[in-house]
Amino acid sequence: MRINLKEYAKSLGVDDVNLIDIFKRLGYFDDEIFRNVVVNHPLTTLKFDFGLVKYGEDRYGMIVCIEDVNEENKRKLEGMCKLVGAKYGILTNLKDMVVLREDGTCLDYVPNRDTLKLELGLIDACALAISYEDFEKVDDVDFVVCNSRYIYSDMDNDRVVVFLPNRILINWLKERKIKFEILDEEEACKVVDKFVL
Repeated sequence: MRINLKEYAKSLGVDDVNLIDIFKRLGYFDDEIFRNVVVNHPLTTLKFDFGLVKYGEDRYGMIVCIEDVNEENKRKLEGMCKLVGAKYGILTNLKDMVVLREDGTCLDYVPNRDTLKLELGLIDACALAISYEDFEKVDDVDFVVCNSRYIYSDMDNDRVVVFLPNRILINWLKERKIKFEILDEEEACKVVDKFVL
């Protein structure tokens, strides 16, 4: 699945096709964006244009290669992702881009910082929100209940809020392509105030 980079940037409020600006709009900090990365892996030397969220020696949460978008380069990107422990890889020619998950599936978006760090186990989610529309796709509500602390129906905002979800639940939601938003502590506290007070 190819994504038009200019349209994607525009959807994020980025006027120019500037990858750094796109990453920053998705919440990545300057010290989490590495340029012109070279990794001396025991099997080979890997080179890629950007590495996002370094989480160990020569391990990156997401890597970006600026090359022709074709099947051969997609396969190379998949291999590099495996060697550096990346959850995601982006292949772009600065006009189109392909976003790959570690299992080779294509996405129609670039994961934001919180989502990536959550998957890497670098942060815990206090709460996450799922729109009612997306929550209808949940085929096992008991599984959600058993893998979180509390679930609240936030009718004011047309969503379900799940408090203290564990990683099993988060991965389960992602496998089912159920979209959710990670709430920061302040927003989660506002929801708690609704049902505690």
